[in-house]
Amino acid sequence: MDKNIIKPAKKFNEKLLYAYKFIGECLPIYAFYTVLFIERGMSVTQIAVLIALWSVFAIVFEIPSGILADRWNRRNMLAIASALQGVCFFIWIFSHSFWTLALGFMFWAIGGAFGSGTEEGLIYDNLKNDGKEENFTKIYGKAKFFASVGTIFGIVSAGVIEGFINIEAIAFISAGICLVNVFFAMRLREVNFYSDRVKKGADEKPQSVFETFKEAGFFIKGSGVALVAILFLIFFAGLGGYLDEFDALIVADFGLSYTWVSVILTVRFVFIAIGDLIAPYMQKKIKSVKQIFLLNGLSCALLLVFAFFWNQYALLIFGFAFMFMAVSEILLVNALQNEIKEEGRATVMSFCDVGQNVGMICLSMVYAVVARLFPLQYMYVFVSVYGIAGGLAFYFFTKLAKR
Repeated sequence: MDKNIIKPAKKFNEKLLYAYKFIGECLPIYAFYTVLFIERGMSVTQIAVLIALWSVFAIVFEIPSGILADRWNRRNMLAIASALQGVCFFIWIFSHSFWTLALGFMFWAIGGAFGSGTEEGLIYDNLKNDGKEENFTKIYGKAKFFASVGTIFGIVSAGVIEGFINIEAIAFISAGICLVNVFFAMRLREVNFYSDRVKKGADEKPQSVFETFKEAGFFIKGSGVALVAILFLIFFAGLGGYLDEFDALIVADFGLSYTWVSVILTVRFVFIAIGDLIAPYMQKKIKSVKQIFLLNGLSCALLLVFAFFWNQYALLIFGFAFMFMAVSEILLVNALQNEIKEEGRATVMSFCDVGQNVGMICLSMVYAVVARLFPLQYMYVFVSVYGIAGGLAFYFFTKLAKR
């Protein structure tokens, strides 16, 4: 740590972070925006394309926002991210065409790009500032837990209020919640060691934006652990996030009422929240990265069992699958953060997030094709087998590489 950098006087307020995460995900529109698209005349294929466009917008802004988060103020970045998400929901209130819905997704994607990597960097540097970086898995896991609880609260409340107000009003409420969260983001403590190191007055000369990008790229290339962790996060550990856009379509495939959208989403996020909480305890049992690969493979095996039964009575298995995916993702992010020294945490995470957004585009495009040829159930079978194969492949590759 640079001796010229003055530590902030106050300690990092973890409870404020948890409040920010809870409010930021407590959005009732989550449960019904796919339904909103259907009501506005969008086909299943158009919905898949909209989700793919969301990822395209995120890719365009991901790396620039990651560099900005390392060189500017991460707290301000999170505040802007919440505001942009609110703009998306406000636009959707008046959207009746494919392109205006896509415009809303553009603002949401930019907001997501501003937040991804920024949160992890802000948490780690704050803990490092207080000499508590070993608590990253615990604090990061708890932050994700409160985010999941917020999602659950938003989804459950959506199921309750849906009978009294229309989806446009739900979108308006969600936009208001995003604006409230701007206030909580602005109260977070700002610590950014990389930004301080590249500013004038430190031991080194200030770096250009390209140098920040290049330094992060060289770090990933030179660290075997970081490279393997990022690749697995992109291709396999991110599967849970890729699939959550299609949960509402499962309900339609089961032939159930829209009320079940809230049920299936609640099951998903309750188990993800449990996974976020137990991750630090699982970390004590899992001693290597290759064991994380097997754990993620196990989660995909459970998803395959759900796909085999394919009814609402198997939702418990569905939940356990996403619980273990959540644990795998947190442990891999922790391994990655521990590898990063000063090479721009947000920029490094942006490389990962770009890859995950490409993965989301690929899955959406595959689904757009599969939906015309096969039932939705087959999509989950294909994804599950792919995830199992990936977990085993990375496990044996890592084992052989060590030898």
